Amino acid sequence: MNNQYSSASDYRKERNPADFPLLGVLSLGPAHGYDLCAELRERLGEIWILRTSHIYALLTGLEKDGLVSHERIDQENRPAKKVFRITPEGRKLFWTWMTSPVSNVRDIRMEFFAKLYFARLESREVAAKLIDDQLKVCRKTAKRMMARKESSNVEVERVVFEYRLAMLKTTAAWLRRARAALAIEPKGENRQFG
Repeated sequence: MNNQYSSASDYRKERNPADFPLLGVLSLGPAHGYDLCAELRERLGEIWILRTSHIYALLTGLEKDGLVSHERIDQENRPAKKVFRITPEGRKLFWTWMTSPVSNVRDIRMEFFAKLYFARLESREVAAKLIDDQLKVCRKTAKRMMARKESSNVEVERVVFEYRLAMLKTTAAWLRRARAALAIEPKGENRQFG
């Protein structure tokens, strides 16, 4: 792949967000499209749902960009299947995505939870750093929103900022609980965050 991503936001401009859970599953081992669909469903449940046809379309783009490659496997009495693997460039891109906090609170419910799932598989330390970085983003966003709320002369706009600040406060409280759970969790145990 010719592109080098110099910042966390660079990869977001050029990639379909659904590429990253696919890269995450492939980082765990090779798979064909149908297996990827089943793995995503098993690993991420309702967080990220992709149909098999969508997965194959995404894989075509990922392969074109050098992030995955495939091997054709012949099968007796069945059509050959393509088994996909992540490339070193794909691993680098996935790592950048997985370890970068989301910039919008609305992306917590889908993208951040997928990142946290894969970060937790990597190590508690990687997951803890992701949470810490996300908390920093929440604090900066809250500070910016508070300033905008205070400078606004439009009542409905101030109410919207109050609502968003309440969401940020709740999100930050959940992140702190998730961070604390990582610190006390016995090694080898994969408890649910929350």
